[in-house]
Amino acid sequence: MKRNTARIKRGDARSKPVRIFADGAGSRPDGKGSGWAWIREDTGEKQIHREDGLTNNRAEYRAVLAVVEALPKGASAEVLTDSDLVANQFNKRYKVLDPMLAELLAKVRKVVAGKKLDVTVSWVPRQANLAGKLL
Repeated sequence: MKRNTARIKRGDARSKPVRIFADGAGSRPDGKGSGWAWIREDTGEKQIHREDGLTNNRAEYRAVLAVVEALPKGASAEVLTDSDLVANQFNKRYKVLDPMLAELLAKVRKVVAGKKLDVTVSWVPRQANLAGKLL
């Protein structure tokens, strides 16, 4: 398992939301090749992680979870994802029916609450997602 970890620097994180692109990729039929990544738009800070055996939706959620884990306490961020499902489930417009996705969303919400983060999750077209170019 390859892991490139990063912590998002505080900088101006409290004064204005940082924009962070997040993306996940599901595994190929052989179970290999899945992972997730994020990149901060203004500084280029990034994290890339590979983990075999993930579905695309689980990888997308792992990307969002990695973003909120990297944010400093009290930060404000706009997470941009090309996953319509993740954006709408986070924003409570879609129900979460898959128990594994419900568990990942609960982890995201727990980190957001525990670190007192101000996080929005917005959908962007795939071609506009900078993190997709990392995978």
